[in-house]
Amino acid sequence: MTLANAHPIFVGLRNDPSYLASLNIDEQEQTRLINARTTIRKALRDASWKLEQQTRFWRDSYLIETSHRVRDSVAVKFLTQGSFAYKTLNTPAKPEVQEIDLDDGMYVPVRFMKDSHPALAAGALFTFVEETLKPVCIANGWELELQNPKNTCVRVRLWKGAHVDIPIYSVPEERFEAMQQAILEKAIASTSFNFDSIPSLVRIPSHLIMLAQRDGHWVQSDPKQLHDWVEGRVERYGPIFRRLCRFFKGWRDHTWVNSKLSSICLMCAIDAALIELGGAPANDRDDREILRVAKLLPGILDGQINNPVVPDSCLNGWSDTDKKEIISGAQALANEMESALERTGNAEIVITRLRNAFGERIPYRPDIITIDNSSAESVRAAPAIIVPTPKIIDSSSG
Repeated sequence: MTLANAHPIFVGLRNDPSYLASLNIDEQEQTRLINARTTIRKALRDASWKLEQQTRFWRDSYLIETSHRVRDSVAVKFLTQGSFAYKTLNTPAKPEVQEIDLDDGMYVPVRFMKDSHPALAAGALFTFVEETLKPVCIANGWELELQNPKNTCVRVRLWKGAHVDIPIYSVPEERFEAMQQAILEKAIASTSFNFDSIPSLVRIPSHLIMLAQRDGHWVQSDPKQLHDWVEGRVERYGPIFRRLCRFFKGWRDHTWVNSKLSSICLMCAIDAALIELGGAPANDRDDREILRVAKLLPGILDGQINNPVVPDSCLNGWSDTDKKEIISGAQALANEMESALERTGNAEIVITRLRNAFGERIPYRPDIITIDNSSAESVRAAPAIIVPTPKIIDSSSG
């Protein structure tokens, strides 16, 4: 039983301001992001004829095989992934140094060769995307990230505080065509069709979805698997799972400028905590659920956290220094939450403790915090806990 009820601070009452609302991207910026994504997609679709006609984009083995006939046609497709698709995207806590990240995967259905890899050259596809988008960026005042580029995607910096990442995938042409046919038949037969209702048996198997790497390699990677995992957690726990993910991401971004603690690692840690707690979390006491998860978080982060859809892939294989800093920060969060909800009968102190953990995006509204006065006096008599402030580290985001 908590002494203070700060649930309205996190989710709001009627039209009251809330921490959740402060994490939302405003409609104007969201519209700009979607418009930028549309512009980028159109440019890449319009230029896809180059993939068909120019030999530099194809592997040598494919060129030898097709030397006496017309090469395969190419039509690029797109699928947004990551936090934008999971509905866990937050506006940055420190907009002067942190950015909104929209991941938009480009898919190229082509023939696979005898080695089970696509006929297109992985590294050359990065050249195709960057050459295509260079004039688009100039026209729109954007910038391609060509200094220290990522090995797994092309990054377009849109404006201060926002960028689009474009990972490049390939799938077998014949499986893609079969899936399209199944989608068409289901759409015709159903009056309530949507893409999530497609049976898994007609989807392209995960081992046949390949991610291009800038260094020229293809690796198996299916972002839909992770999307399905997130949706499965929402189905199991309810909408609070997404809210918890956003709250803890907000804490991370307030605590560190950049952090090795990735969003997927945080989501897996929250899932592990909810499993350990047992039962469904309450959807009407987000503050209490944050506290319960926060108390378990240091121990979970100290253990091994694996990617739920990639076998033998550890998400928290940090250096000893990074691990110590992250666990220290998680312990500070647990201490602040405990001090806010269990150790004071003063609503203003509750706000102070919450702001220590999550920053000033926590609204200053002590009037909407409820205190259990029956036990407040005994709590006021207890000595206050001194909570150390975690050291801010500058490390690369995961």
